[in-house]
Amino acid sequence: MPVVGFFSKNTTIKLQNEWEKRLRIHFPSIKLVPLLSKDAEEATSALIWKAPLKRLEDLNNLKGLISLGQGVDHILKNDSIPKKIPIVRIVDPYMAKSMSHWVILSILNFVRDTYGYDNQEKIKLYKSRKELNFLSLKVGIYGLGAIGSVVAKDLYNLGFKVEGWSRTKKEIEGINCNYGENSIEKLISNCDIHVCLLPLTPSTTNIFNKSIFAKMRRGSCFINAGRGEHVVEDDLIENCKSGHISNAILDVYRNEPLPKDHKFWEQKNIRIWPHVAAETNPKTAAKQIANAIKCIDNGEMPPNTVDRNLGY
Repeated sequence: MPVVGFFSKNTTIKLQNEWEKRLRIHFPSIKLVPLLSKDAEEATSALIWKAPLKRLEDLNNLKGLISLGQGVDHILKNDSIPKKIPIVRIVDPYMAKSMSHWVILSILNFVRDTYGYDNQEKIKLYKSRKELNFLSLKVGIYGLGAIGSVVAKDLYNLGFKVEGWSRTKKEIEGINCNYGENSIEKLISNCDIHVCLLPLTPSTTNIFNKSIFAKMRRGSCFINAGRGEHVVEDDLIENCKSGHISNAILDVYRNEPLPKDHKFWEQKNIRIWPHVAAETNPKTAAKQIANAIKCIDNGEMPPNTVDRNLGY
């Protein structure tokens, strides 16, 4: 019976039981135990999200780590994890579609001025507002991986002009795909809506800063569902205050939960979401995680194993 250490920050035993139930459909002998329990010292793999990584040093039987989400930056920040231990991420079409729905929702709220109508409703004002012509807008997608490529295609199919940027070359029908460090400037200056879906790596940390925001068109909309560390928060606030960024829709932050005294709450053109744009679904992700656990136990390299040099 493979023992799997389980940890997901700010959750209860109920979630662990749900995962065990789903995983056993594909791997009946799996046993999930709390990562911090004595039982976890028998674990050959660990299924984790923002876990206390120091605990992993006590697991002498550990052969592999599986992230409970698409991102693995919460694991890679610990340099002490031996290179021989594979780190696996989830690549789930359900999550990709969920993210696409959230990005589309955010963009349509911006284009149709939903927030303006919400304010009018509160004062019983029955009046049309200016609607942006979506045909004249260009959307830039930063990160064209398993999620970003789906978002880009869905926006294109809705009639938006879409460009993308990624570290390596991508080919997506209907999408102008830019790649490499030198080409990101093109999206920054040419797009009206900027959507960050990048993985967090040393090269993407603080990528959206004062210099980059200054190169965006005045009145741009900025959407971040990547990681909070992609953004220099004070620089974003400054550009939102001046109106250079007309709207910012955020789902991720440097500190989560977002502190109640954070300046983001006070800025009227910044919209706050609590990191829910694309949550992991045990029902749809269980099969690939069960397979990863099987591979780890058999000494095989699981699908979606992270390249530590790239950070994803």
